[in-house]
Amino acid sequence: MAADLHNQSYGPDNARLAEAILALEPDAVLAAGDLLIGRPGETFLPALSLLRRLRRAQIPVYYGNGNHEYRMRLHPEIYGKVYAEYAEALRDCGVILLENEKASFEAEGLGAEIYGFELPESYYRKFAREELKEEELEQVLGKPDEEKYNILIAHNPVYFPVYARWGADLTVSGHLHGGIIRIPGIGGIITPQARLFPKYDAGHFRREGKDLVVSRGLGTHTVNLRIFNPPELSVIRLKGE
Repeated sequence: MAADLHNQSYGPDNARLAEAILALEPDAVLAAGDLLIGRPGETFLPALSLLRRLRRAQIPVYYGNGNHEYRMRLHPEIYGKVYAEYAEALRDCGVILLENEKASFEAEGLGAEIYGFELPESYYRKFAREELKEEELEQVLGKPDEEKYNILIAHNPVYFPVYARWGADLTVSGHLHGGIIRIPGIGGIITPQARLFPKYDAGHFRREGKDLVVSRGLGTHTVNLRIFNPPELSVIRLKGE
């Protein structure tokens, strides 16, 4: 699972990052949002180059939008045609872009439904304290089939309890950049919404039989700082029946 690349390049056309992912021999890659930067005039080529390399190796890629992609999609009056061009390029190379949609996946005896959830903009504002209800997920994604294994790509991990109640067996997230500064034994310090000591800052969490994996991310944005907080790829191993 990869998140929060924010246009970072690891070698020309992100070759080193692609090689690191391919060396893991994944059955699929889950992209948990903010692979680019939602700012007028920014390029999306570092993200697109990475995903094209993965697709040339025939690795399935399931992409859920983060707040940067989502605001670009919602506001072409600000960002122009950049998101539309990016989405078209992703689909042209075979990336499965999930804009409040789902897709089926099967490998090694495990069958799953993978959902991409776009959290509304208001939940990303500074000092946001909005409450998310599972009915909001049902309105855009429907109710998941309890007989299947359901994976939710939801960029913001803060609402993990809601995702779990909705029916996500596994949620993958990013967004918090590991808390930007990490203190050994304590964890991340602050979120992009300026909340201190986030509960779901990075790593694996479990709640009533449901799982959450939060990536510390691969790049930086706004606060170009990472202390005791190296970039990471998250490897998730699921066991089929």
